[in-house]
Amino acid sequence: MKTFALLLLLLVSVASAQTKATERVDRTEWALLSADAAARSLDVYSTHRALNGGNREATLPGWIVNHPPVMAAYSGSIVLGQYYAARKLFPHHRKLAHLITAADVSITAPFAIRNLYMPLCASGYIDTIHGCQAP
Repeated sequence: MKTFALLLLLLVSVASAQTKATERVDRTEWALLSADAAARSLDVYSTHRALNGGNREATLPGWIVNHPPVMAAYSGSIVLGQYYAARKLFPHHRKLAHLITAADVSITAPFAIRNLYMPLCASGYIDTIHGCQAP
């Protein structure tokens, strides 16, 4: 895990050293990236809350969701990748950069909110669309 963190730190520092003045993002993009980071943070919290309550993850593999630091690093790398993509798109395609980040927020936030309000199942019960049921 330390190797991954050091590699991520190295990539961020190299990317920030190569920033040109024309590749900087505006306040709207920063607000969208902040909303995306908040939605992904809520997703990490709510997913682990739901998993501890007896529910199961529907989309991500177990090696990501069963370890909170790995899921946090995964979500952080997605936000970092979007920042990099927005910075590269910004000089010529400002609206597209905003659209990509807004689309990710609108996809991530509903899942995070749904996870937060899922019923917590007792041990041995299975979460279904209709609530917790005995196996």
